[in-house]
Order: sequence, then C-alpha cells, then structure tokens
Amino acid sequence: MRIVYVISHLIYGGAETQMIGLSRELVRMGHAVVIYTLNRENPRAGELAGSGVQVVADQKRMKLDPAVIMRLRRFVRAYQADVVHSFLFDADVYARIAGIGLGIPVFNSERNDDYQLNFLQRLIHRPTRNLARAVIANSQSGARFAQGLFGFPADRVHCVWNGVDLARIDQHVKGCVQNYRDEFFGDSSVKVACLVGSIKPQKDYFLAMQVAEALLQPHPNWRVLFIGDQLTNTGEYKSSVMAAYQGLRSKAHIHFAGLRKDVAEIMSQCDAVFSTSFHEGFPNVVLEAMSAGTPVVSTAYSDIEQILPYSWQVIPDRDAEKMAQAIVRAGSERAGVVPTQRLWVETHATLAVSAQNLLKTYGVYAKNSEIDFT
Repeated sequence: MRIVYVISHLIYGGAETQMIGLSRELVRMGHAVVIYTLNRENPRAGELAGSGVQVVADQKRMKLDPAVIMRLRRFVRAYQADVVHSFLFDADVYARIAGIGLGIPVFNSERNDDYQLNFLQRLIHRPTRNLARAVIANSQSGARFAQGLFGFPADRVHCVWNGVDLARIDQHVKGCVQNYRDEFFGDSSVKVACLVGSIKPQKDYFLAMQVAEALLQPHPNWRVLFIGDQLTNTGEYKSSVMAAYQGLRSKAHIHFAGLRKDVAEIMSQCDAVFSTSFHEGFPNVVLEAMSAGTPVVSTAYSDIEQILPYSWQVIPDRDAEKMAQAIVRAGSERAGVVPTQRLWVETHATLAVSAQNLLKTYGVYAKNSEIDFT
C-alpha cells in the first residue's frame, strides 16, 4: 500500500509522535509511506533517518495557500497513493481539498474531543468537510465527537487507538543512567509525582497545582515535577499559572522542568504519573507511562476508564484531595499496578496493533483489490 500522510509540521506533539511511529511501523511491514508537511519547520524529521519513510516539506505562505494545495494534489497523483491520511485541522482541510476528483480516499483525523472551532475554522470546515471519505479518531469519545463535527453517520467514523513502540521505550529506559531525583530535587530518597503536558488550559495546571498542595502538605517526602511548556498561543495562560505557583505553600518542592526529550526515562523513575486534563484524545503520555513502568492516576476524560486497569486510578469529580490520595496509593501499590498496565499496552496499544487496525480501516475504502491489508 502507498500511503501519504499530511501534517502541518513535525514538531514535539502527540499527533506528530503517532505519525512518526506509525510510519516507521508501516514501512517495516512492507508498505510505502510519505509524510508531506505544510511547513519546513520539522525538527523531528531526523527521527525518520534510515527508516524508509520519505519526508516532503512544503511551505505555506498563508493560512489557506492555494499553491500548496495544488502542489500536494500533484504529488499525491504522481505518487499514485492508495490513501491520503491527514492529522490535525490545517492538514485535514488541505488534504480534502487537494483530493477533489482524484478518486483516492482521503481520511481526516480526530485527535481530541469536546472542543469548539473558532469562526474562521468553521468558515472553511463546514463547506469542505464532506470531501473527506471518512474520519479516523484515536478514541471512542473522539469518534462520537467527530460524528457531530462532520455530520457523518457512524459508519464513516472509525476509532483506532494510539500505539507505542515498546522496544524503543524499553531501550531508552534500560539504558538511562541519569538520576532524575538528584537532578531535579537534589535528593535520591524522595518520592516523585510527575505531570507531562503543554502548559495550556486543556491540561488544567491550576488543578494540578491544587493536587500538588494536597499531596505535599501531608506527605513531605513527596515532590511534584511538571514537564512541558507553553504553546505559541498560550503565553498568557502560562503567566497566570506561574503567578499561581509563586503563591503555593509547597512551591519549594515543585519543579517545572520545561520541554524534555527524555520524558520516558524521567517517567520511569517517578513513583506516579498524574493527568488533570479536561479533555483529550487518546492520552499518549498515559500510554508511555504505562509502558515505562509507572502507575498512572487521572481525571476522567476520553477513554481513560477503559485504559487504566483499576477504577481507583480515575478520579471522576476532579477532586484534588482524592487525586493526591490516589497518587500515594499508586506509589504504594506499584508492584501490582505496573505489570497490569503493561499487559494492557501489550494487548491493545502497541504500534503493531495500531498499524494493523489502520490498515483494516484503509482497506474498507481503498480501490486496489490487490493490496494486502496486513
């Protein structure tokens, strides 16, 4: 099968992580994959070196650049793609317009749920949404949301959960010699709860800091680590978060580490990973923590209750005290939680499982009957 993936750029985000991992896995399985980016800012392109995945970097000059749409259209036709699959809003629009009349199925993605398009997004989405043949969501909640957003019947919206490369995570974790407790807190004996996520409203850093206070006040042997930074349009939110942080009683035991490339290694040395998100698609960080051998505690969103094996790991009412208690429990019951989480990932959410499920979905729509969709 010849697959063209379309995305704005290859930066450090969950959608990009999935596209890179899936592309490598699909090539390993014998398929041909091209990633077509709408910008030349691709700091993660090097991760594909030697994988057999081709990266074509274009550069749009405006929000909706007709020249880029035409170049993408010509490329898809010349490449003789069997399917085109786009990730994130801009790429979804470009892919479905570029695919008009080519006879090639164009798949859009839904990587989130429970959000609203702004006025300009609605202006371009509504008249073009039906150009997509189908939508592939990375969560069941996202699939339900996409049905309303696109106005599609259920049989044109599919759910394929994210996958992780367990071998790569194991390699990174086992090869790590850094002591992160010492690096961040100067003390190897402390227990660490970690949150990984961009500093943006969706992640609810204000609740996360309430959780930190509820954890650290009665448990002085714990520390809280935040990994992530603001996105380009969330500087005001970060400023308000940092102002609130300055007023915390426990701020001396809280550390903001910023962006890191060694997230799996850091999480593997933490006693618990927690998430306070309002909404998500499929939570990559949760999946990576489960793979790296760290118990997870989370607010209720998306498919999280189907992912985490114990009901006490999910706090449905967003209560900071209950989350803090669950974090302590996760640390104390680590020996039982970790293998159960790992088994769930091995069964449901490896890159191989995700790639196989994607191929089955593509096969429903692709015209080439000679393609082996396995």
